[in-house]
Amino acid sequence: KAIYTSPRIAAPAAGWLFYTFCFVSILTVLPPYLDATVRALVMGAMPLVSIAVSMTLGVVLLRYISAVNVVIAGFAASALCMVWLWAVPAAVFACLALAAAMGLIQGASFAAVPQLNTGAQAQTQANGAMAQMGNVGNTLGTPVMSAATLSFGYVGLPVLALLAFSCGLTAHLILAMLRRSTWRS
Repeated sequence: KAIYTSPRIAAPAAGWLFYTFCFVSILTVLPPYLDATVRALVMGAMPLVSIAVSMTLGVVLLRYISAVNVVIAGFAASALCMVWLWAVPAAVFACLALAAAMGLIQGASFAAVPQLNTGAQAQTQANGAMAQMGNVGNTLGTPVMSAATLSFGYVGLPVLALLAFSCGLTAHLILAMLRRSTWRS
């Protein structure tokens, strides 16, 4: 109760749930929709682009912007990429842009733990919550994404992922609002 009622401790985990829901599930469900001539290249590049962006642009942004704001930007950019992938199914550059956007969420989510929680106990709780929500997201993501594409075809992927990225963005915005109201009271 102490973890999930705290807008500071729970925030990294709240976003992490929706990130993990999407990351592996997209990499699992997307390949059959990609052109066979670029499938291996795109699927090999997506995780590498995500890591590279997390370790370059993500690090630079964290020097100037709070980790939560970098995560929010990553969720917003990921949502826009899903609109792009809905409008232009399996577009190579949209896939790589999505991977880049998710890279912002990746590293900044971990950086948000110490930025939001100064004490060792709160940081430990926040990291534990991230592990729990990561397990939930990874467990549910691929089966739910697979069911969506089985039921609705390709369009199920961008629509469900857009919904998940929007939920991650909304969760962070609501928790930020709660932190501001808690701070003022």
